[in-house]
Amino acid sequence: MSLKLHTPLAVLLCCLSTATLQAADGSADDWADIIQLELKHGQPMPLLSVYYDQLNRDSAYDIQRALVTHEMRKKRTIGGYKAGFTNAALRTRFHYKEPISGVLFTDGAFKDGAEIDGGLFKKPMLEVEIGYVLRSPITRKLHSVADLKTYISHALPVVEIPDLNYTNVGGLNAYDIIATNVSASHYVVGAPFLLKDIAETNDIKVALYRDEQVIDTGSAIDALGNQLEALLWLVNDAYGHGWQLQAGQLLITGTLGKMNPGAPGSYRADYGLGRTLSFALKPAPTAPQAQAK
Repeated sequence: MSLKLHTPLAVLLCCLSTATLQAADGSADDWADIIQLELKHGQPMPLLSVYYDQLNRDSAYDIQRALVTHEMRKKRTIGGYKAGFTNAALRTRFHYKEPISGVLFTDGAFKDGAEIDGGLFKKPMLEVEIGYVLRSPITRKLHSVADLKTYISHALPVVEIPDLNYTNVGGLNAYDIIATNVSASHYVVGAPFLLKDIAETNDIKVALYRDEQVIDTGSAIDALGNQLEALLWLVNDAYGHGWQLQAGQLLITGTLGKMNPGAPGSYRADYGLGRTLSFALKPAPTAPQAQAK
């Protein structure tokens, strides 16, 4: 990777994993380079707010775009978009007043019944969500739920598995999360719901089981009080940030219930309506022990 770093940022890059550093200025590309290089070297993602005094909503989304663009240069493709902080409890936790958004990559998808290698993650979390697949491209801002509904092919169960792989999860703020693409990693997708009207998703109640024990429950209206309002927000936010919304892409509207630690086990998300979503999260491989000499 070619790095064109400002001098203070080059120093930061060299020392980030090992020293306490003062804030530095730099372009969105510079900060995206730092995030990627830390991950490449097996390090967690840094909290950019610690080092970058000018980190705010706009600069965080600029860094997110640079990070996603870097990934697309590796031939990764965008599979959809995700909303975060649509659950009021998360907005309260992170002292943020509005939802946030990120990008899902196509290669992050698993099918119902998947056995997932825990080694893909450092700190996996599980979020029961509802997803929507676009019927046709969206090339303008949408002004109503009625307008939105004409673009939706179907709704389906989704469990997102974000990875909170940060140096200090307790120190995260909303701008750190936005800049690092809202912790996006992988997601499990189920079969479409059979609905007469897409608005029926608002009636869904969910329960998440681990090894047949309930660990979480939630309601579709945990997302901004209305699934389609949350979806309308996400569509317009993604469009406003210049992303292309294409037919077949998946849009997920945020956590129903809470974020759950992704411990190894067999999981089942029950949505009612005759729909469940199952997967297994396998233990991460253990590193081989060094032999004593």
